Amino acid sequence: MTEYSRSYVPAGAGTVPRLPAGVPLEASVRVRREAAPVVAIRGELDIATAAVFGRLVNDAITRYGPDTVVDAAGISFCDASGIGALVRAANHARRAGGTLTLVNVSPQLGRLLRVVGLEDHLVAQIRTRSRRPYPFPSRAR
Repeated sequence: MTEYSRSYVPAGAGTVPRLPAGVPLEASVRVRREAAPVVAIRGELDIATAAVFGRLVNDAITRYGPDTVVDAAGISFCDASGIGALVRAANHARRAGGTLTLVNVSPQLGRLLRVVGLEDHLVAQIRTRSRRPYPFPSRAR
C-alpha cells in the first residue's frame, strides 16, 4: 500500500502523490458523468497520511467540481491530523462553492466526529449493517 490509485490522474496532469513505504493508506478517485467525484480511502487517516490525503481531495475538488464525496468505509483509524485534513478539505469545497460529504462512516469515526462537533457538518451517512447507496450533495442551500 505505497501508492495512490493512478485512475484519477488525467494524462499529463503531473505527478501522483506518493507515501513512504509502509504507510497504511490507499486512495482513489472515481469520476462519473453528472455525479460528484468520490474519493475512496482505505487505511489510517493520521499524521503520516493527512497531508497527502488533503492534496488528493483538494485536487479532486479543483479538477472535478466543488461537490465532492469522501467514502470513509475503509478508514480504520483517524486522529486529530485526519480530522484536520477533513475540515480543511470541507473548507476548500465550501470556498469553491460546493460541499464535502462523508459517506459510509463507521460508528467509531461517527462517534469521533460527534465528540468534536463535526458530525452534522460533514456526515451524510453513518454505516450500518446494510450498505445503502450514498446520496450526492445537492446544490440547494
